[in-house]
Amino acid sequence: MLNEVNLKKFINIKIFKNQGQLSVIALLGFVSISILMVIFQPEPEANVNQPIPVVVDAMKLKVQNISPIVDYTGRLEPSKKAELKFEINGKLAKKLVQPGEHVKSGDIILKLEEFEIYKKLYELSKRNFHLQTKEVERMAILDKKSLLSKSQYDKTVQKQIELESAMYRSKQDFHKTFIKAKFTGIINEINIDEGDTVSPNNIVANLIDTSSLDLYVEVRGDVIEGLKLNMPIEVSSNQISSSGKLISFQTSPNLETYTHLLRIRIKDERFRSGMLASAKFILPEINKSFGVPVSSVLSDNGQKFVFIINNKKLQKRLVNVITRFDEIYVIDGDIKSNDFIVTKDVSSLSEGQDILISSQ
Repeated sequence: MLNEVNLKKFINIKIFKNQGQLSVIALLGFVSISILMVIFQPEPEANVNQPIPVVVDAMKLKVQNISPIVDYTGRLEPSKKAELKFEINGKLAKKLVQPGEHVKSGDIILKLEEFEIYKKLYELSKRNFHLQTKEVERMAILDKKSLLSKSQYDKTVQKQIELESAMYRSKQDFHKTFIKAKFTGIINEINIDEGDTVSPNNIVANLIDTSSLDLYVEVRGDVIEGLKLNMPIEVSSNQISSSGKLISFQTSPNLETYTHLLRIRIKDERFRSGMLASAKFILPEINKSFGVPVSSVLSDNGQKFVFIINNKKLQKRLVNVITRFDEIYVIDGDIKSNDFIVTKDVSSLSEGQDILISSQ
């Protein structure tokens, strides 16, 4: 049994334990409140006056010797083509060829109904001239032997001259009754049928020569510098390429477009008339210059500028555009090697803006 002394000890121990438990509980409560205060502590207010940097694409400038290469596109056309017409009224008697057929130079393509009549008239006038020519030769022998008066001989010669003129006119009339090929090629089109009436100067057929093709392109003035006739020029179309030859170019520009028309001839059976093709020109090398995207240059009041990045801020620099090829400007001016310039969307930027360079 507990005596009085032992009871007091027991009570003191209980009190001590209870006090320890209260201390632990109090400590745990304090720690929990501290953690909650840290978690739910409000974030400091952002500085509303601090500018937000603009993300831009940029490139580092590097001095280069640039050999610009430019491509100009045009359509391939036959090197030779002819629009065929009759010179007189008549009715078509016969088509001797069909569209798409090959013909040789001099082949008859179309004939009028008057063909046979005029052919006979021409043959008759030719025969009369030849007979008269023989008569003049016979008279000349007699004249040398003084067996013929001079007036008789002169009359014979005069008749020969008249018959020759008649033969020539008859030949012209006969040749107007048919159309023949002016050169070897292909009949590209015949737009008349047998029995149709024809009139002078109406186009009735087209003849083309596709053994060689011509590419016509319009180029800037700086492209023709250094060009020479017959120089080789690369021509390509649909992954086909061949070497062509420059056969003509305009030295004076078109006053509306300020471009020069060039004609390049190629002989390659893989190319076809009507195909789109491009000609490649290598311009003279430009030494110690900068090549930048066209999109990096800003036009303002007739001047050209770029934005460079200095200490994460934009600076506007005046530049001079030397030339352009494809989507590249060759420039110089208030710029130097290792400058970072913005490469696109420059029209939306302004000097002094804070900048971040895109990682892409």
